[in-house]
Amino acid sequence: MGRFIAWRLLRVGRTRLIALLWLLSAAAAAAPQPTVGVLYEVRSVTTGAVSFLLGTIHSEDPRVTALSAPVQAAFAASPRFAMEVLPDTQAIIKSMVTMTYTDGRTLRDVLPEDLYRQVSAVLEGRGMSEAAYRDFKPWAVVTMLSVPPTKTGEFLDMQFYRTAVTSQKQVKGLETMEEQLALFDQLGVCDQVDLLAETLDSLEQMPAMFESLTLAYLARDLDALMLISRTYLGGLNARLAAHFWESVVDARNRRMAERMVPLLDQGGWFIAVGALHLPSPNGILQLLRQRGFEVRAVD
Repeated sequence: MGRFIAWRLLRVGRTRLIALLWLLSAAAAAAPQPTVGVLYEVRSVTTGAVSFLLGTIHSEDPRVTALSAPVQAAFAASPRFAMEVLPDTQAIIKSMVTMTYTDGRTLRDVLPEDLYRQVSAVLEGRGMSEAAYRDFKPWAVVTMLSVPPTKTGEFLDMQFYRTAVTSQKQVKGLETMEEQLALFDQLGVCDQVDLLAETLDSLEQMPAMFESLTLAYLARDLDALMLISRTYLGGLNARLAAHFWESVVDARNRRMAERMVPLLDQGGWFIAVGALHLPSPNGILQLLRQRGFEVRAVD
């Protein structure tokens, strides 16, 4: 299992919810006007400083990682880089510890036997031995199964991070690993088991769903991304859906927007967050505008 999967703890639920979390967001209502563009110039009216905000998807698809000229120029011109969580060694260790049971329980202890056999077959089909996954919590297995199998490890967000470090840019995380992990680790065992079962049921549909999301992203159509996610969300347990709307989407939008404010007043930042954190009345673009920033689509 690649170290990046251990870091990127986002995906839960059946394909409907996976579509949402793969992009790291959604919205409680459709945007009032079309939202087209993944790169935005953000200008502070307080200081006049300029930064850039990019919506990303966690993808190693060459069509995604081949950066457009405006994105390349904005990144090159920015001496500072921020992302949701920095994938440094400390964060990796924290994620791996939190993903596993430390109280003597094992995955087999908390899953029905038939579900455990299904999980074993899938994970071992991906090259993992039972010793490698036996201590994982159900939500951790969900995160592993809910992303396309890794081929190169050159995910878009990781690509930016590595280049930023190599270029000696200042780097910063908008959230801590603890904050992201808590979204999943606080789920009850029954909810985790249900989400794992739904994930297994939707594995065959995932490639087509990811392709639809990729095409919408390449078209810079954030509303289409949102529509795809909302379509796949249909039928999810209402209580769980409400939990994820607030904790994974709205609360994180508010938190990240608030933490962006001093960076944007300083200027010179290139900030990368999941693409569907950007649109909707509750999205980061609108939250920044409400705080007085000028936001303009660039690409």
